[in-house]
Parts: sequence; structure tokens; C-alpha cells
Amino acid sequence: MTIQTQNLPSTIKNADIGQLLMCGFDGLEPTPGIIDLIENHNLGSIIFFSRNIDTPEQVRQLTTSLQSIARRAGHKRPLFIAVDQENGVVRRLGRKSGTYLPGSMALGALGSSTAARDVAVHVSKELLSLGINWNLAPVLDVNNNPLNPVIGVRSFGEEPVAVGQLGMAQVEGYHRGGVATSAKHFPGHGDTATDSHIGVPVIDKTLEELEQVELVPFRQTINTGTDALTYPSSIMIGHIVLPQISGDKVSSLSPAIATNLLRHRMGYKGVIITDCLEMEAVKDTVGTPQGALEALRAGNDIAMISHTLDFQRSAFDLLYDAYDKGTLNQDAVAVSLKRVEQLKDKFLTWDLVLDNMPSLSEPALELSNRLYNKVPTIVRDNKNVIPIRPGKDNRILFLGAHVPQTLAIDSEIEPFNTFHESLKKRHDNLKYIIYTPDTNHDELTDIIRSSDWVIIGTANANLHPFQVDMVKYAHKVAKRLIVTAVMNPYDLMAFSEIDTYVVAYEYTPPAHEAVVSAIFGETMSNSHLPVTIPDVPLKRKKPVCMVEKYNPELHLNQVTTLWDNVYGEDWPLGSDKIEKALRTAKNGNHWAATDCQTGEVIGFVATQVKYADKKGELMLLMTHPQYERRGIGSLLHDHALDYLRLQSCNTYMLGSTYPRFFPGLPQDKEQHQSFFERRGWKFQSKHVWDLVGNLDQETVGNKSVEDRMKREKIWFGRIKPSELWELLAFQRRYFPSWLRSYQHHADLGDFQDLLVARQDNENGKLLASLVLNTTHTTHPDRGDLIWTDDKLFTEASGGMACVGVAEEERGRGIGIGIVVEANKILMKRGVKKSYVDWVELVDFYRRTGYEKWRGYRCASL
Repeated sequence: MTIQTQNLPSTIKNADIGQLLMCGFDGLEPTPGIIDLIENHNLGSIIFFSRNIDTPEQVRQLTTSLQSIARRAGHKRPLFIAVDQENGVVRRLGRKSGTYLPGSMALGALGSSTAARDVAVHVSKELLSLGINWNLAPVLDVNNNPLNPVIGVRSFGEEPVAVGQLGMAQVEGYHRGGVATSAKHFPGHGDTATDSHIGVPVIDKTLEELEQVELVPFRQTINTGTDALTYPSSIMIGHIVLPQISGDKVSSLSPAIATNLLRHRMGYKGVIITDCLEMEAVKDTVGTPQGALEALRAGNDIAMISHTLDFQRSAFDLLYDAYDKGTLNQDAVAVSLKRVEQLKDKFLTWDLVLDNMPSLSEPALELSNRLYNKVPTIVRDNKNVIPIRPGKDNRILFLGAHVPQTLAIDSEIEPFNTFHESLKKRHDNLKYIIYTPDTNHDELTDIIRSSDWVIIGTANANLHPFQVDMVKYAHKVAKRLIVTAVMNPYDLMAFSEIDTYVVAYEYTPPAHEAVVSAIFGETMSNSHLPVTIPDVPLKRKKPVCMVEKYNPELHLNQVTTLWDNVYGEDWPLGSDKIEKALRTAKNGNHWAATDCQTGEVIGFVATQVKYADKKGELMLLMTHPQYERRGIGSLLHDHALDYLRLQSCNTYMLGSTYPRFFPGLPQDKEQHQSFFERRGWKFQSKHVWDLVGNLDQETVGNKSVEDRMKREKIWFGRIKPSELWELLAFQRRYFPSWLRSYQHHADLGDFQDLLVARQDNENGKLLASLVLNTTHTTHPDRGDLIWTDDKLFTEASGGMACVGVAEEERGRGIGIGIVVEANKILMKRGVKKSYVDWVELVDFYRRTGYEKWRGYRCASL
């Protein structure tokens, strides 16, 4: 029965309680029930499942219809329309509306935060193009229980810090794409052996034990700060019982979890949402409607009821009644409403959801293919069965398990069909049999024996004995046997005697294509198991290198040698200059990749962080030429980006500002541009340049410029310490990005290098400024000038930077005038070659004798 809002007290009408619920419905069009909840109860959030999704056109029409209903009903803000698009085995968009992209454990096998971020960026584009604005992802559960029936490959793996890094990368990716996120399932659903859809999982751990594993990924992303792109928009609380923390209460309904632990102890300030309250862990205990009331009382901001209209209506009844009677705290409701409002204001506008819904240019097929080809893990191949090379008359038997479905997973009825299709593309003499718990092994004996290769597909075999029995039987009879686990990697626990074992991590069509490609030797994968298999010795590929925190005493000389191997011929740089640039980097952190056998530094990455701008800079990334294409650059790149994410950086720059080696990718290294582009870096179309000028009387003296400065009555001179405030105010007004550079030089006492132009005289209005540098006069901690090798300049080198003229004074020739004045000062100091960095206006400097020296392509992430 529909609740009659006109009979409700006005205080309840104004409370907007519907904004604190998320509801779902069945069908491809708005149902009368969901329309009623939107129109009459101010329902603020809707969740989609596969049942709501068909074609892109249908989904766009559905989301637009729902938003239009909300606007006509007088909603102040658009609806949140959410979905669980985790990828892998949980992907609500289906084949028609979304690109297949690797799920969490597949990404964990790649170990690349860049890949995780790229997947999230593209998924956000697909979701927004459909009108879906909230993805209930990523999963931050640490899957450290092989018997877990509901998380498994939905987790990135078993190592808490690695899970956190990949999760943060995905949060950032979704946010950059304009989609809200929900890190789940707090406080951690990985160490359970019960599916909360059908029972009540229990984790009997102390808070201290949770802090060691389960809470680590959540704490990592929360600690980056509320303004960081890696800070999750929301956190979803799962339905778990933690006896040592919340007694017998389910975590989603417990103040000890939502309020005491997540809100107070961990300091989370965003929206807290429950998992679906129709799961058996709640429905069969307190009941779904009562669960919604208890969830809000416990400190959740949004209670989710995904399926049943009667439960949804009953929940509204209970909430209205409790609010009216004061048993639902009105102040807490107001705070929750404020959080939801702030989240909507961050991601939603009526214009976006109704009129300017972004379109998707093309599916991410290149990204999909590139990542999936790297995913399969050949865990074991003791008898070198892989790659297979079947002749025309050779027979292949493929046995695919009938996969039991769970409520959390989206899958075809027989997901191994696409595995069979991939095999069929490569070999015609192929037999495909789906085996079930009722399959008679004896009836398969002849065909197994007569086959040259038997490939068995398993899906969580360690949880389904009929699959284990089939594998063990085939092992006794088959000539050559390959077992491929297409879900959890733990299947090998149940048949440790198997010699050839491959893991695909998910049973999606591209995952099947990739694993078949690996079996036939068409692709090579460097993936690794992101979980361990108890009591099973695994032959893992030895890593090429290990990443160590940079220690100048241990690494500087080798980093210099590495530099010589990468840049030395054309970019000579001594160890003293490398040391200075690394030491003076702002909030710098650097890492060396060392060969596991020799200990030699074969890769290096340097970073610095400008906290005031929330800007992370990838100062330098280099790999020894003999070790290229072995994943070292990728490893260091991801290591650096993971660190910068932890520093709450919102923007990233390739290269660095000050101190710096390069402002971007050097022109003679542009063959590496695709490496960075595949990792999300966007390059500017034009180059920037470093310039060099030979300072002699002919180039320094520029009479026409000097005469004009006299006519304009321009005075040039250094800034005095007492006038520093004026120079800094000038930078703050006209060139705020240079402000800290000027402050830094002043802090070092280098006032002789702070040149200004004034109107009329030394007391006149400040019109322009620049920074000088000379190797033999400036402070040794200045990082402006490191290119002083005799092949390039000399030890008596100098240059200028940060040349700027007040906007309203341009056109008077003051810019060229202050450069000419700077050249004269440099020449008086004995400088023969002068250096100007990071120039776009090359012709401007040519007028005073400067020419292009080296070019760069700037890039941002």
C-alpha cells in the first residue's frame, strides 16, 4: 500500500528521509512502485542490476526517465543512480552496454596500479554515458581465506598494502571520470567462509588483528585526506558479525562499527552506506525494514534495499514513525542528509543528468585486449605441456564445469561456452563436454584416453567436490592434462598432484580468449598469483629486480652510472649535480630498482610533491637500456604513483618544476612516449625548449632595446631584502606558480639574483622580474643550473628563469629589456654561455642571441 504523505507531520516531510535510502526495482522501465517512491517519498538513490540493463539506448532512456520523474516531483538534487560494476565476474552492464575489463584479482595478478586506474577511468566514462553516476566499487576486502565463497576474485589479493594501492588507484580513476565510489565491504569480508547473501559470516578477531590486515586498505585511502581524489566518496559496510567488537550485532547495524570504528577511530568523513539489507544476514535476523532503521541509528547515512517493494515501503513506514516519535535522532538525520547533499553537489547537476549526458566515443577494446593478454598466470607446467602445438589429426578434449551461480555474480548460464569458442578458433578437432555432479566418469574414459590433450576448466573447484573428482580422474587417464581455474586460484589445493595449472581469474569471454592464447603460446604473461595456496609449493618466476628506497650512500654512484648509460652521451651530468637535484627536491622520495642477482641499479625513479598545489611530479624515470621491456619501468612508475597518491596529490606532472632534470619527456626520448600514454599521461602537442646563448659584447649589447628602456624610463636593479614583500606580492598577483621559487631564492639569501624592473627609479612601481643564477655566486642548494659539464657549458655558467611582466605593462618592450639587462649582469660575472629553461616563446629570446638547445614534451596525468 502506498504511504499517504499528506497525513505525515510537516517535520517528517521536511526531513527528506527518502534521501537516506537506496532502492532497486525489476525491469527495463520505471515501475509504478519506484515512481511512487521517487514522487511521494523523495527517494534519493536507485541501484541497478543486470535486470535493469539491456542496450545503451535503453539504459540512457531509463536513467533519463528516472531523473525526469525526480525533477518533476520537486527533488532539489538529481538522483544517485548506482551499480556494482566491479568488472570481472561482477559486471552489471553485460555484453551490450559495457566493455569487458579485468576484475580485481586479475588486476592484482598484474600488480599495476596504473592498469587499475585506467580500468576505472574508462568504466566511469561508460557509466556516465549511460546516466549512471555512482559505482559501488572498488572492493577493498583482503581475500586471505581460500574458502571464501563470495569475495574471492572480487578482491585484489591477500596482501593488505597492495590491495590498498590498487584500490586507491581505482578510486582516483573513478573520481577523475566523474563517478562517485564506494569502497567495500568494511570492515573486511575477505576472511570469511560464509556468503552473507545466504548466511551470517563471523570474523572472530580483535580490533588489533583487524588493524593488521582487514583495515589496512581502508585506512590507506582514508588517510590521504578528504580533498584527495583517492578519498572514497562513500564506504559500504558489509553484513558480518565481529563478536569481539560488536557482540552479536551484524556490522552494518552496529554503532560500534559505523560510528565508533569507521567514523571516530578511523576519522572517515564521507557517506557510509550499507550493503543490501535484503541479504539473509539481515533479512533472516532483524528483518529488512527494521534493518534499515537500525542501520541509520547505527551511523550509516544510506540504507540499501535492492529488490522488494513491500520491504521498501515498510522501511519508509518505520523510518517516518521513528522520526516522528524521536526514536530516530533528528540531529543525526540532519547530518546524514548534509553528507548526502554534499556528495550529490560534488558529482551531480540537473544539466548533466538531463541535457548534457556525456557520450562515449568508443569502447576500450585496446585497453581490454592489452590487459587481458597479460592476465593469465601459468602457475605450474612441470612437464612443459604448454605451449600446445596440435596437428590437424590431434584431438583436444575440453571439459568445462557446470558453474553454480551465486547472488553476487553475473554470469552466463554456461560460462565455459566462450572458452570453447576460443579453442575452436584455433583447432577444429575438438570435443566439448560440460560436466556436472551427475557426470559418469567411466563414460568419459575412452574419449579422455584417445585425446592428445585434455583441458579441464574449473571454477572454485576447492568448494565443489565434483570438479575435484573430475580433475583427479582425468589425471589418471589423460596423456596430457591442463587444468585451468577460471575463478579463484585456490583450486590447486584440492589436486596438488596436477603438473600443469593455469589461472584465468574470471570466466569472461576475453579472459577465456587470453588464457587459451597463453596455452597455445601466442602470448606471454608476467602476471603472478596475488594469493598463496596453502601447502602447495609453487614455482614462481623469479623477479628481475627489487625496489629499494633510494639511499645516496648506497645508490648515488650507481645511479650516476645508470644516468651515463641512459643519457650520458648527449646529456652529461656529474654525480654532484644529480645528488643536488635529488637532495633539494621538494618533499622528495626516490627509489632504485636493483638486479636481484648482481645488486646493480638497473632502474631509478625520483619524485617531489608540491603540497600547496596538491601536485605530484615524476621528476625522473630511467631504466638501463639492456633491461628495457622487462617491466622495470612499469614497476617504478607504479611505485612512484602509489606514493604520490598517498600524498593526496590531485594533479601529476611528468618531469618537474624546480629543481629539475627535465620539464617533460626529452625530445630525443620521444620513442618512449607511448609507454607513458598507455599509463594515462596526456602530452601537449607542442614542445617547450631550453635555450642557450653565447654571451659576448655583440649579443649582450642591444642599443635599440636600451634606448627604448630609457625613453620608457625603466629602471633595472636587484630587489632589496626590505622590499621582498613587494616582489612576493607581485608574483602572487601575476605569476602565482612562481611565488614559491622566488621565496625559496630569498630564503637562501640570493637577493643579488632577484632582478626587477621599476618605473622611473628604484622606488617606482614594480613592472617585471626574473631570477638569475650563476654557478659560482648563487647558493649551493640552488637547483636552477645543473647542466655545467664542459661538453655543454662550463663551470662558470649562468642563466635566467621566471621572466614575467605585469599584464597591464606589456607592449612596452619591458620583457626584452629585462632579459638584455640580465645578459649584461651575467657577462660581468664571467658567464660565457647562458641558459634559459622551459621556454615557449623562442622568438622572443632569439632577439637577444638565444637559440634552441633541447626540446621536451610536457605531460600531465
